[in-house]
Amino acid sequence: MNGRVRVDATVRRATQADAEQWREMRCDLWPESPDDHPAEIAQYLAVPPESAVCLVAELGDGGELGGFVEAQLRSYAEGCRSSPVGYLEGIYVRPDLRRSRLGAQLVAAAEAWARGLGCSEMASDRALDNESSGAFHEALGYEEVDRIVCLRKAL
Repeated sequence: MNGRVRVDATVRRATQADAEQWREMRCDLWPESPDDHPAEIAQYLAVPPESAVCLVAELGDGGELGGFVEAQLRSYAEGCRSSPVGYLEGIYVRPDLRRSRLGAQLVAAAEAWARGLGCSEMASDRALDNESSGAFHEALGYEEVDRIVCLRKAL
């Protein structure tokens, strides 16, 4: 898909019927931990947490998914002045649907979810080298508030 054509999609909570497509998209977004995704999805679907949500974008009425957003409540997020804060943990749009405003629809739905739980701020993060993610967030009104480098040491 080229250009900025809006895709007709229904954004809704993920269900058991979405598990396989959700897993595939998670593997694209977070390829470093593919073995973790089935158990995390099963846990979420078995006992949906009140403080987290996965919203999917269903294309048409055939059950095909074009993307997802995972959000949760955090007690703190860099640059935020309130608590709790809605937090975009991950957002994914299929490559053939990027620049279609589908990502914006997913984020707007996650923001509405957080607002409904009393949040007055939404936060997110990105890898320092992921400039396209930065541009996406900025286009939706997010502003960069900090840059960090995380370190570890095996003991």
